[in-house]
Amino acid sequence: MSGKIFVCALILAATFCIAACGGEKQTSNADKAVLAYAELMTQGKSDNATVADISDADKTEIAKTISANFIAGIAEVAPLNDQSAQAVTAAFNERFAKDMKFTATIKTDDAAHPVVELKTTPIDYKAAVQGAGSIDEWLALVGMVGKLKADGATDAQLKSNADVQKLAVTALIKFVNSVPLQGEKTFDVTCDKVKGSDGKDHFAPADLDAFTKFLTGQQ
Repeated sequence: MSGKIFVCALILAATFCIAACGGEKQTSNADKAVLAYAELMTQGKSDNATVADISDADKTEIAKTISANFIAGIAEVAPLNDQSAQAVTAAFNERFAKDMKFTATIKTDDAAHPVVELKTTPIDYKAAVQGAGSIDEWLALVGMVGKLKADGATDAQLKSNADVQKLAVTALIKFVNSVPLQGEKTFDVTCDKVKGSDGKDHFAPADLDAFTKFLTGQQ
């Protein structure tokens, strides 16, 4: 091979590598982004978030997706003050960090809308709700709050009532630790590029509602 042909071959190889590697770079973070969203939503933190270019501010918001809804749902029975909510959220994250693991694989390598296959053992939402009735502390909480409300107690008074908050935290942590998980399931997550609070783009599940329902077993 002459020197000129050899140089041309090197240029072509380099061009191919740049195109290929560049294309991979566009989607290589999609699996990390899906892992980050899943871990943040169930465990409150994720080492994959930094790799996926998710800002600290966005991590905080994503982490609230499931736990905040959980707390809001509980508030219909017993409104929690900030300290109680933080204790329950910490127990929620600790439980699922221990028991809920994820694997993510890029299924469709597309620069704009990659598809990632996520595997995990989703929460068994229906069984969890049904099981709440077997928790003595939960039944006691419902009875205590029901009586106080019948006597005219407001949400603000319930939040400042030490007995209510103590029983609520005990009951809810026991509930969180009793939540069953389903067998391993897979879910295809189509991703979009979204602009984070820091102005940078990162991949995110295109249908966050469906993504959340998969993790919590509500679909």
